[in-house]
Amino acid sequence: MRLDRPVVVATALALLDEVGLDGLSLRRLAAELGVQAPALYRHFSGKDDLLRAMADAMFDGEMAVLDRPAPGADWADWLVARSRAVRRAMLSRRDGGRLREHMHAPADQWPGLELLLQMMEEAGFEVVEAMSAIFALGGHILGSVIAEQEARRPAAPDGEGVRIDPRRFPRLARAAALRTEGRDFDREFEYGLAVFIAGLRRSPGERA
Repeated sequence: MRLDRPVVVATALALLDEVGLDGLSLRRLAAELGVQAPALYRHFSGKDDLLRAMADAMFDGEMAVLDRPAPGADWADWLVARSRAVRRAMLSRRDGGRLREHMHAPADQWPGLELLLQMMEEAGFEVVEAMSAIFALGGHILGSVIAEQEARRPAAPDGEGVRIDPRRFPRLARAAALRTEGRDFDREFEYGLAVFIAGLRRSPGERA
């Protein structure tokens, strides 16, 4: 097998799904590829360089949504579409949320981001305000993905969680019980997204 960056990245992503981010090491990846660890340095300067390439590759399947809005979409429609695409990409890989934190915004996303800022500016946003909104929404997306992926980790053998006294905190206990019975992460994400977009639409000027 010819060793090049795409092969290394694809193998690393498959290994990530198997062992998680904490279990991924250059030595383990090299063994998976049937080479010695120093061979990887011909293609990557180190683990951080590899993780950035993996994060970029994680989004490849969603780039069509991230690059261009659907015909006739307004800024809110596209912001929602981009948010869902980013979340799908991160959920497609084990520990994808944590992997995303290693990603630097690649230049090939700049045209789409520029167009989104233009659409929001035309809707009445100041550019700095629009960028702040995009960053804030990014925090919601990343936080929800990390929370979901952390919740899927096996529980510690001795960990039953903190028990809430229903006599002292009846509402909190009821809410905690409902979440323990089975959290609907899709619903939670969509609720937060809807609240965020509604808030932007009601920003100064009552933007539509």
